[in-house]
Amino acid sequence: MAALALAGGIGVVATRHAEGASDDGPALPSDAATFGFVVRGHASGVALLESTKPFSLALANGPVHGVPPTSARLATASAIVSRELARYPVAFLRGVRLAGIVLTEDLAENEMPIPSLPNVGGLLLLDVSSVESDLVRSLHHEIFHFFDLADDGRVSPDAAWEALNPPGFVYGSGGRTLRGTWAAHPSDDLPGFVSVYATSGVEEDKADTFAFALTRAPLVRARMTSNAVLRAKIEELTRRVTALDAAAAQRLGLDALLAAR
Repeated sequence: MAALALAGGIGVVATRHAEGASDDGPALPSDAATFGFVVRGHASGVALLESTKPFSLALANGPVHGVPPTSARLATASAIVSRELARYPVAFLRGVRLAGIVLTEDLAENEMPIPSLPNVGGLLLLDVSSVESDLVRSLHHEIFHFFDLADDGRVSPDAAWEALNPPGFVYGSGGRTLRGTWAAHPSDDLPGFVSVYATSGVEEDKADTFAFALTRAPLVRARMTSNAVLRAKIEELTRRVTALDAAAAQRLGLDALLAAR
């Protein structure tokens, strides 16, 4: 139990190169194969790994475990993930230090089912049993967590982002308290927020706003016309993404979203 076992979810990335790793991008954890994570291909410079045996990781927030995906779900998810990764500039994905995506099933933390988990030794764990819309949202949501960490070394607190919220708003107790799939669905009665899940913590607000901008652009565009808070958040996301990679905001459609009136 080495690089992976010491990685506690958001806030930790692998820093040691695995044997044979390329200097062109982040390395996989040296013990990935020990847990049955086998590389099956690459997409936009990111390794796609299959969970080939049941695994359990002793992470800071509790044990995380999963099982191998069915061959059909593995194939479908691989195609979806490859398609979505192609939306990003390769330089952006390298910049956020996303080494690989582990495709698994029955992903759980402390026996509670979860759709995904970022920053586990530079890996993103992704449960492929989700329907496509949820899988795609989770992927982009978690990629933003990688970006958010690479941006300034932390995902929270974030005073500049919190200052965009309506006066008096206070976030909840974190994403782990609102993990039901219902919480990630669009909400019409939360001005300034794309979902209930976004209200659980500043880090989840940023990530879900980003994910909605990429996966539900028409909805976000419509809300921005009458919601100055949401528009300010999209503007701030665009500014931060552009600071890391000047081409990313255009490739991801953030520039087009802001240009629409």
